[in-house]
This record gives sequence, structure tokens and C-alpha cells, in this order.
Amino acid sequence: MSEAEPHRAPVVLLDAKGRPEVEGQTLEGKLDGPVRFYTEGRLAMTATYKAGVLDGPTVSYGADGAVLGEALYRNGDKISETVPSPPAPAPVPPPAKPPTLFQLLKQWLAMKLKPVKGGG
Repeated sequence: MSEAEPHRAPVVLLDAKGRPEVEGQTLEGKLDGPVRFYTEGRLAMTATYKAGVLDGPTVSYGADGAVLGEALYRNGDKISETVPSPPAPAPVPPPAKPPTLFQLLKQWLAMKLKPVKGGG
């Protein structure tokens, strides 16, 4: 008599709006292989399971799809983790040069002296 084949089944869990929350497969009722997790219909994380235990790469994604972090698991234990460096801040423009004494005097005179209308 031969041994029965393990039972594999796809798994798709949907939220109240019908969007996927979890997609993957099970083996004998436990997550097995690549699994995708979603938040509000957006991919939030991918992970690899073996018999219900994290075993392989995981990747977390932000709302914009950018990678937030990666980790590698073996038999449920995290063996490495990578967090991307934050983007470099935008360059700050150099400060404006302060006005010269002549420019300040010219501005002051322009405020104090009013142009003569009609001229004559």
C-alpha cells in the first residue's frame, strides 16, 4: 500500500470589501511556499513558509510599493535583516546674501521719498 500524497490547497482570504488579504497555499492545513499579504488591497508583505513556519525570504512594502525591509528566516528564526537607507534629504539652497549698505540705503530712501506726480 502506498503512502498518501500530501494535501495541498490554495488559500485566498478576502477582506469585507472583497479585496485579497492573504494569498498562498497550504500543505496539510499549514501555510507552505510563497505567501502574499495585503493591506486595503495593496501588497504589504511577501513571505515564504515551510509547514506553517517562516522559512525563506520576507519583504515588507510601503503604501507606495517601495521596499521597507527584507529578512531571511530559517525554521522560524530570523537569520538576517536588511532595512533600506532613507533617501537623502533634498539639498538646502545656500542662504541669500545679505543686502549691502548701499542697497539698504536705496530701499530706505525709496520708502521715505515719494515720487512727485504731475511734475510741475
